[in-house]
Parts: sequence; C-alpha cells; structure tokens
Amino acid sequence: MVLPLTFRVVVLVCLATSILFGVIISRSTKEKSDYDHVTSRITYLDQKLGDLPSRNLGSYRYLKIEGYQYPFEIYIDEQSARMDSLKIGDVVSAYFYQTDNTEQEGINRFIQFVEKDNKVYFQRGNIVVITCIIGMVGLILLSVWCYFLYKKGKIPY
Repeated sequence: MVLPLTFRVVVLVCLATSILFGVIISRSTKEKSDYDHVTSRITYLDQKLGDLPSRNLGSYRYLKIEGYQYPFEIYIDEQSARMDSLKIGDVVSAYFYQTDNTEQEGINRFIQFVEKDNKVYFQRGNIVVITCIIGMVGLILLSVWCYFLYKKGKIPY
C-alpha cells in the first residue's frame, strides 16, 4: 500500500513516528530502580555464547546470572575492562527490561546496568536517546518543509 504524498499524510506519519520515538526514549531513560533487576551470582561470562555473536567478535559479553532464565548480551565499548574484571561466582545486580523478543530469541539484549558492591561495571549508553531526538528534529523539519510545499501549491492538502 502506497500512501499519497499529501501534506496531511506526511504530518500524520511524522506524528506517529514521533510518538514511537517518544516511547523508545521513555523506555531508555528510566531511573535504575524502575527497571526489573536480579541480584545473584554470575554463572557464565564470556565473549561467546554458542554461535553468538554473529558480528563484531570481541565487542560483546554474554552474562548468565543465577535465578534469571535468559543470558544477557551486552555490547561493550570502552567499558570492556570493567566488565572483564568480573569473575564467575561474583554477586552482581543486573537491571534490565524484557520484550517479546527476549522470550522468542532466548536472550536478553536490554540490560541497562550491571553493578557489584554498588560500583557500576556496565551502563548502557545514550545513543538510542540521541538517535531518537535527532529523528524527531528531522521529522519536525520535514513537516515544516511540507507545509511550505503545501502553501506554494506543490503538494495537495
């Protein structure tokens, strides 16, 4: 299905996409206490888990915590030294949320924080929030541009 290029359709699509971005931002900017969390011993921590990762070997860590059924996939950048200092048997707290994908794939990619003794060993970056904000600004500019095109008679209402 192809939507017609009209001012009204562009604004509605921009509005719907902005709402989606808002939901993504709200999920990614919660306080640590607002996430689900588990505190227990590490039972697995390595750079591979089965045939994962399928890309960027060395950029991921896989963490299993006693009492939580899914392993966590953590994308590591400059925080790798801190994560690599954790050992199997250490008691850590993991803060995360789950989606339907977590259950379908059997792996949780939505971990936000990992702490040991109140020291943060991993904190998810804000690239998602920054990307959504840039996207929202782009959608506003697109809507304004389409408004000018509508006023010049280039696109219908």
